[in-house]
Amino acid sequence: MEKLVFLLIGILSTLSAAETHITGDITGMPLEPSGNPYIVEQDIHIPNGKKAIIKEGCVFLFKPFTGLLVQGVLLVEGTQSNPVVFTAINDGEYNLQSEQLPNPFDWNGILISRESSSVIFKNFKLQFSVYGIKSQNSAIQIENGLFKQNGQFHFTINDQIQYVQDNIPFSINITDLTKVKNISDNPVTQVKNEKVSNGIKVFRFVSLTVGAGCAVPALICGVRSLVSWNVFKNGGPYDDPERYPDPDKRTKIYNENRDDFFKSLPPTIVFSSIAVAGLTCFGISFAF
Repeated sequence: MEKLVFLLIGILSTLSAAETHITGDITGMPLEPSGNPYIVEQDIHIPNGKKAIIKEGCVFLFKPFTGLLVQGVLLVEGTQSNPVVFTAINDGEYNLQSEQLPNPFDWNGILISRESSSVIFKNFKLQFSVYGIKSQNSAIQIENGLFKQNGQFHFTINDQIQYVQDNIPFSINITDLTKVKNISDNPVTQVKNEKVSNGIKVFRFVSLTVGAGCAVPALICGVRSLVSWNVFKNGGPYDDPERYPDPDKRTKIYNENRDDFFKSLPPTIVFSSIAVAGLTCFGISFAF
């Protein structure tokens, strides 16, 4: 029995260690379930004139601020029993080593550019991204796609949001354009939107870095200000003649804490204001 347990542990350890880290052009590699999970370290893409085929059962775990850009041909060949999965690195259902829960906006999503060729998605899951699938090309086919908890929307064609319900199979055929509302094939607008997407990504990262970076000194200075305020304004533990009978010592402590309060108050205000502004800008960036 003990040998069987150790054997099972060894097998599970081997399976958990199998993973493939990817970045950049993915057209030169076999995308098969034997490489699962595919850890997306940085943006991956399919260049114009190239082709990628994703076989059934492949699982892609995207790290924050990463996504897939399709400029060539993409064929996602999942099956109902073994779909292709596009999800966040924090998704514990597919990443057993995740130490936190997944959330919408965890990764960017899939961008289909205007110059892309044939793009076909069959039997897949896409969840916890910012914008799901954003297609700037109306020639796209989706069959039995499951979208779940994507932040802004699940699926757009030429910046027009399509009606897709959460976790309910969705299909659309490139020949069934009656399902696509308000299609606009303005290439100038599409190129501009792709550039804006990259700009927003940088803006979002900078805002989060500044906001989180200033939150720590703001907290430290704020606590210091409160402690000093309590001592010189409200008396604190030093306003006790029995514990500190020397009035000169009490006066000294009072003056030191008063000075400390007025020294720590300005940086508290400055760091707090920058932290709030940075985190606010980070939140607002998801509205675009």
